[in-house]
Amino acid sequence: MMNFGQGNYIAGCYCRLSRDDEHDGTSVSIETQRKVLEDFCHSHGWKIYDFYCDDGFTGTNFDRPAFQRMMADVETGTLNLIVVKDLSRLGRNYIETGRLIEETFPESGVRFIAIGDDVDTDRENMDLDLMLPMKNIFNQYYPADVSRKTRQAFKTKALHGEFIGSFAPYGYRKSAADKHILEPDEMTAPIVVEIFEMAAYKGYGYNKIANVLRLRKVLTPTAHRMKQEGAHYDGDLYDWNLTTVRKILENQVYLGHTANGKKKKISFKSKRVIYVPEEKWVVVQNTHEPLVTEHLWTDAQRKLNSRKRANRYGEVNMFAGLVKCDCCGKALTMAKSSTKKRYFSCSTYKSKGKDACTIHYILFDSLSDVILRDIQQKLKMIHRDEEGFAKRILKALGSTSTKKTERMREEITAIETRLKELEAKFDRLYDDRLEGIISDKKFKELAVKCETEQDGLNARHDELTALVGEQEDVELNVERFMETIRHYAEVTELNREILNRLIDKIVVGDKVKTDEGYTQKITIYYRFLGDLNGSFLLK
Repeated sequence: MMNFGQGNYIAGCYCRLSRDDEHDGTSVSIETQRKVLEDFCHSHGWKIYDFYCDDGFTGTNFDRPAFQRMMADVETGTLNLIVVKDLSRLGRNYIETGRLIEETFPESGVRFIAIGDDVDTDRENMDLDLMLPMKNIFNQYYPADVSRKTRQAFKTKALHGEFIGSFAPYGYRKSAADKHILEPDEMTAPIVVEIFEMAAYKGYGYNKIANVLRLRKVLTPTAHRMKQEGAHYDGDLYDWNLTTVRKILENQVYLGHTANGKKKKISFKSKRVIYVPEEKWVVVQNTHEPLVTEHLWTDAQRKLNSRKRANRYGEVNMFAGLVKCDCCGKALTMAKSSTKKRYFSCSTYKSKGKDACTIHYILFDSLSDVILRDIQQKLKMIHRDEEGFAKRILKALGSTSTKKTERMREEITAIETRLKELEAKFDRLYDDRLEGIISDKKFKELAVKCETEQDGLNARHDELTALVGEQEDVELNVERFMETIRHYAEVTELNREILNRLIDKIVVGDKVKTDEGYTQKITIYYRFLGDLNGSFLLK
């Protein structure tokens, strides 16, 4: 039993409660702890200097405001007694808690009492009490176990594609029915799409996009969230910056995928968070409605990766990332001649010389004229007969007729029906064999016929399914191209947005000498459709 005595003690009563403590079944509220400590001190005639209460702070570390204030009073000699309800209130880090009880408090002339654990440093041979460190170790076990179980629960949710973040990503909100499911936020989802389109089709970089959003006074993600929560926000409401834009453009969540496990705490004892390598993220696809298509995402990433800054003349190349060499496949870069004319030449030739590739020289204006004329020609054909133009593209891409595709689908259905019949037939043959209706020899003979027919039907089924799939892909790509080009009633001049929306790449050949002079092959690959026209010969 404790031997308290009636010394002149000035007590500091320390109380603590956190979520960790809810799991051990022994912790009580701050108010109840205060009452226990107050009654205990008064019953022994000790003066209480102050109550030091940390509500909502973990015991795994000592970075707690009330605890730090109490230790400051210990250092100044204000207190000579610390009383807690039990050891776990002081802390759940057994090394640091043990050091406080066995070294810091005795050296400061402070008596320490943990009522519920029968600990009193003023008791004789207290330093030989082997149960004290064991109790501290046991107290540390609870937050460690809680941390382990919490991590396992989060991992399970992550593997199932559930969203476990504190806040929904910009452009989404948490579903009212299930907070682990994301759904588009009609207020911010269009802005996310616009950010991707600015990167993909206008060729804007992170800073340029941020500037556009700032000038339009679009609320930043944080400001928008605070407004939705009805909270006051002291920061700049429209302070979009490079980092904010980049995080949006790099986040797979907008493709409809959920990526969890991007960061973690180094230990349940520490608040420090470290970032996890991307290859170790838990990514589950198609968990919610996407805001951007795969094509828009790919186009944005491609343009951001190939984006070029203005050259030394202050010009930005609207063809950046599009013009390729037909020999080495590398980009053609833009420069100015001594006569101030802009031209393209092979980057491999420029960096490694004629042994690696040839110059592939072409004037900027000549290339622009070829591309503009071809786009204008296609727009004219579409405005004159859109349905006819679509049919011609489908034919050029090897598309089959609608009737032929339907016949293939009907054949697939018939094959699937026959395969089910053969499966049932095989089952009947097996039963007949077991019942002795047919011999083993006859069973094997008939089974081989079934299997041979099944193999042939499965092969034909795979062939037809692939052909129908290809047909559907062709039709979808033509519709995507038609939908894109419909945005433009007419095109009188080229810009980065038009080029990036309509064209995948432009392949330029080197100049070839003929009897009529020099010619140069230019091949335009339109987005979704590839090379429609063959190639142009520029003379």
